Amino acid sequence: MNRRAMLTSVCAVGAGLVTGCSRSSEETAAPVDVLLGESVQPTSPMVAAEQFFAAKVADLTGGQCRVTVKPGGELGDEQRMAEMLRTGKLAFCKTLLANLTAYDKRLGVASLPYAFASRDQCLDSMRGDFGKRCSAILAEHGLAKLGFFDAGDRNVYNRVRPIHTPADLKGLRIRVPQSIVSIDMINSLGATAVPLATNDIGSAFKQGLIDGAENSVIFYTTEQHLVHAPYLSWTRHQHGVDVLLASAKWLSEQPADMQDAIREAGRLAQEEEIRLWAEATKEKTALAQQQGSKLNDVDAAPFRRALAKVISAHRGTFGDLADLLPGVA
Repeated sequence: MNRRAMLTSVCAVGAGLVTGCSRSSEETAAPVDVLLGESVQPTSPMVAAEQFFAAKVADLTGGQCRVTVKPGGELGDEQRMAEMLRTGKLAFCKTLLANLTAYDKRLGVASLPYAFASRDQCLDSMRGDFGKRCSAILAEHGLAKLGFFDAGDRNVYNRVRPIHTPADLKGLRIRVPQSIVSIDMINSLGATAVPLATNDIGSAFKQGLIDGAENSVIFYTTEQHLVHAPYLSWTRHQHGVDVLLASAKWLSEQPADMQDAIREAGRLAQEEEIRLWAEATKEKTALAQQQGSKLNDVDAAPFRRALAKVISAHRGTFGDLADLLPGVA
């Protein structure tokens, strides 16, 4: 078997989540087909932003790179997809930044309670020095940041009662991301934290393993958690930061102009997602009310006081990265 035939055979055997082997100059016209893994449902604005990213990649590469978005956890949970990125078995995925603490504990810094006083503060931080520092840490672990996504204010919702003060959380089992800060935060408020992957929340509700969860109103509605938990309380205890990632290994194997196009598509997708998220927050809040959810405001002061010890306990883990958070510095 000659060298060209052998290369063709290897490429055919290796076709799967990521297709396209290293190509010689005369073979560069063959398009590369790759996947983008996503844990949330197709109706999420994040998936719309990822479809926008895929369209921009196709446009900016002249059709040389074709991205297919796989939502709903089809490719596994966020930790599994991140590991697939590190090994080059998957080209792209999106995950909550705090879900990457297995690689570097500092990446959980944005999950500190009340780290941002407002959405604008969070967005400014993502676009500024905080985002640059997080990008550098991700790069150390084979993860190339393409854009940060606004994941909105996180709020407590449950099936038992409205939450007005931390005392109302006592005795409730609340799902949290697999992050030590999130676990300690919910436990400090008097509830019992139940760390679960995103894909497992729905079944946990059905099996009675949890009484509630905490996330954005968009996640609450698109994942249909309002069916199980009619009470949503605007605690705004965190502002979620997600990150659109590429496999550094896979990306480095692509031509330089394709790498540039993909990074530009990521930058554009970040701003599109921020726009889409703001629109969807209004729409999903109205939808939740229409479908019978009971939404209530809370006085944040008692929650801030109850969570001050969580900030003190974990701040040292994040070093000077915590100084870049306006609500903590």
